[in-house]
Amino acid sequence: MSLNLNTNPMKKQNKISIYALVIMGLSLILTSSCKKDNDNSEDSKKSENSGIVIKGEISTKSSIKAKGVKSTNSLTLADAKKILVFSKGYYSLTDIVNNTFSVTGQINTGVALIFLDANNHYIGNLSSQGLNMLPLGNMKNGENTQIDLSTLTLVGNSVVPSHDPLGNEIIISATEINSLKNIGAYYESIAKNIDTDNDGIPDVLSNKQLVIYNIFGIYAGHFGRNDTKPVVNNSSHYYINYQVEIDGGSALTFSNSIVLSGPTDDPYSIITTWGYKMAPDCGGNRAFIASFGVMDNAPADAPWGTAFLPFRKGTYTLTLDGKQTFTLDYSNLNVKNNLVIVTPTIHTNSEGKLTSITFEYKLPDGTIITPASMLTNVMVQLSTNTASQFYNSSRLTSSTGFSTITLSTPIDISTLYQMDVWYDDLLGNQYDIIWR
Repeated sequence: MSLNLNTNPMKKQNKISIYALVIMGLSLILTSSCKKDNDNSEDSKKSENSGIVIKGEISTKSSIKAKGVKSTNSLTLADAKKILVFSKGYYSLTDIVNNTFSVTGQINTGVALIFLDANNHYIGNLSSQGLNMLPLGNMKNGENTQIDLSTLTLVGNSVVPSHDPLGNEIIISATEINSLKNIGAYYESIAKNIDTDNDGIPDVLSNKQLVIYNIFGIYAGHFGRNDTKPVVNNSSHYYINYQVEIDGGSALTFSNSIVLSGPTDDPYSIITTWGYKMAPDCGGNRAFIASFGVMDNAPADAPWGTAFLPFRKGTYTLTLDGKQTFTLDYSNLNVKNNLVIVTPTIHTNSEGKLTSITFEYKLPDGTIITPASMLTNVMVQLSTNTASQFYNSSRLTSSTGFSTITLSTPIDISTLYQMDVWYDDLLGNQYDIIWR
C-alpha cells in the first residue's frame, strides 16, 4: 500500500515504525494511536469508563501569594473559577462552586488540573512534590481510589494541596517522581490552547479542542534472545527522531488539506504533514489525527537515513483547507529526562519459534522502575528487513501486567530484523523503542 504523505488520509492499519520505513524508502504511514483508540477489548472499555474522583477546596487565604516566590502572573487562587482536567483522550472544564470542586481523572493516565479564572486565563496547575500532574497508574485501591486534596494554596504558579496523594493514594517512588518532573511549561501551554480558534469560548465546550502530543523514535540497541541478554546503547548515543501529533475534536472538519506552520518567532521553512486520519477511523470522539515532522539529513553513523528534528518551543498555526486557522502553543520536552527504556528478550522453543517476550523497565541510567507509575500501555511489532510486519501484539496494561507477552501459537521469526516496542507515557506522548 502506498499513500501520498501530504494529501491522502490515513487508512486503517496497525502502526508501523516510520523511522525504519524512511531508511527503507517506503511511503507507508504511521498512526500509532489509532490501534490503541480502536481497541475494543474489555480492558480498554474498562479503562475508558473508570474514573478517579479528585476533590478539594480553595483556601480563603489564597488571595495572597507566598512571599519570596516569583510569579509569572498577577492572578491569585481566589480568582479561580474553573478547572481544566486534561489527560490523553480526555479534556473537561468544570466550575468551582463555593470554593470547592470535584472532578474525575482517567485511571491509568497522568492527569493535569489547571486552574483558570472566569475568562479562562491561566492561574496555575496542581503540583505536589514538584510534580505537575497526578500519575493515576498505580493506585492504592485501584479504580475505587478517591483523592481528597483538602485545602489548596497557590505558591508561584503551583497549586499545592495540604494533603499529598503521592505515596498515599498514589503508589510511586521518589525516583519515579523525579523522572516525571520533566514537563516544564507543558501545562501552561495546555491552558493557552483552551481557545485555539480565538473566538473567546473554550474549544472543549463545542468539541473543537485541539491537543498536541509528541512521538519519539529511539534506537536503543539489540534485543535479548533466550539466555543472551539485551545490549542497550549508551544513553549519550541514542538516536532519536521526533514528530508531533495533533488531535482534533469531533466538531472540527476539513476536506483534504491540513498544514502546520511556525513557530511564530523562528519559523521552519517547511513542516511536513506526515499523514492524517479522519473520523470514524481515528476513534476517541475525534474528527482527525494528524502527524507532522521537520526533516533533515541524519548523521553518517545513524541507523536510518533521515532525521526528524525536535520541534522548537513557540506558537504554531494549524490551517485546515487553507481557510480555517488555529493557534497552538507548544512547549517541548527533553525526552531523555522522561524516558523509559523498555528492554525486551525473546524466548523460543526447540524449533526456534517465538513463544514469549519478556520485558524490563529502566531509566536511561539503569534504574529499574514500576511501569504503571510512568506509562499506560505497551505493545510490540516485529518486522523483516523490508519493513514487512509479521506480528502485532495485543497491549499490556496495568490490568494484564507489564512483564510478559505470551503467544498462544509459536511463530516463525527466521526473518526477524527489527522489534518496535511502543508505549504511551502518562501525558499521552508515544515512544517507539527500536531494537535490532
